[in-house]
Amino acid sequence: MPELKHFTIESPEDIEQAILDDGGCILDSLLSPDLCDELMSDFLPHIEDASWNNSKYKEDEDFFGLKTIRFHGLASMSDRCSEIIGNEFLLNLASSLLGRGKRCRALRVSTMELMVLGNGQANQQLHRDMDSWAFLDRSREEPLLFSANIALCDFTSTNGATVVVPGSHRWPDERKATETDGCLATMKKGSALLYSGDIVHGGGNNVENAIRTGFYIGFIPSWLSPLENQMVSNKPGVIERLDERVQHLLNVVPGGFTVIP
Repeated sequence: MPELKHFTIESPEDIEQAILDDGGCILDSLLSPDLCDELMSDFLPHIEDASWNNSKYKEDEDFFGLKTIRFHGLASMSDRCSEIIGNEFLLNLASSLLGRGKRCRALRVSTMELMVLGNGQANQQLHRDMDSWAFLDRSREEPLLFSANIALCDFTSTNGATVVVPGSHRWPDERKATETDGCLATMKKGSALLYSGDIVHGGGNNVENAIRTGFYIGFIPSWLSPLENQMVSNKPGVIERLDERVQHLLNVVPGGFTVIP
């Protein structure tokens, strides 16, 4: 069975190569445990007030799940979100990966999502995040979406660690993954699954009583339409109070994060 490589923040070149070669990898200790706890302290009241399967797409249970809670508008829930949006390591890595595309001159955030899996949530339907832009040709070489799924608690084999299929970012559309193709992105709190939008993956099966909570953020070239309108998903006035560079990344003001030459 394949495995994802683990790296530390001191190896950005190796991380980038692993994403290009395998489609994804795990970065250990991206965020401090204290920051994860502070984020969870801000998010927990919203989680406790929400009902399971709170997605507006309730008819697609195989994808969104019956024992999941999903939130957007995260900047309104925690001031600490800006530390993830403006994280220098993620921005520089996204800049280098997406900057391989000839048309990429700047970055922006496509969407941020808090993903909570409860006890009894089964494996999610495997998918590619880039399918959200179905009009794009998958024969291109360069990635158009760079994603980070940050563990706000330990991701384990029993609480729903993400199922990832290494190498599937290069598969033809008609190839389907088998049970032996995938592996679990197990990682400690504060670590992150970093991956291309073309890799096949899905949320895992949670058989524990505790929830599994991940913070997703995706970066795209500035010419591609983001999936989330931050001015709509957040409370009025929240985005305007953020750092100007963060506002650029959230597509509130023109521009974006200029890619590294």
